[in-house]
Amino acid sequence: MIVVVFLSGCIQSDSSKIDALSVSINSHLKTGDGDYNSAGTYTNEYLYTAALAECDNASSEYNQARSLASQGLTYAQDSNDTVYASYMQSVLNEIDAKINATNELKTAIPYLQDNDTVNANIYSSDANGYMDDATTFNNQRENIVKQNPTKFK
Repeated sequence: MIVVVFLSGCIQSDSSKIDALSVSINSHLKTGDGDYNSAGTYTNEYLYTAALAECDNASSEYNQARSLASQGLTYAQDSNDTVYASYMQSVLNEIDAKINATNELKTAIPYLQDNDTVNANIYSSDANGYMDDATTFNNQRENIVKQNPTKFK
């Protein structure tokens, strides 16, 4: 009986860690999304220096979220919880897509500064594609939450 209680305590501990990490992850994602959107707005207003700064801010926020999500995935895998592992993998995929989108936007901006609209449009289009991917991964994780209401509070 002691072994069962101990193992169950470890699993609870990992899920508690994941829950705590999720709050921080979502906070970094929200801030990063705001920064990314500001970068897009500044780009459309030809304020390229400000846009690049916002890209850097978004990258920083997304990278912090990624580090936390990697920890969460490790906790989920260590506890052999496939639901949490699937959830955290979707979170990581979403964050990676947002990091890629930010990098593509950041690459597009110098082309815009040089009036090279052909290359700027290629990178901007790629950025939009990555953000579409991020939305797909976000929907996947939302579905995991909906299908497992007792695990996610």
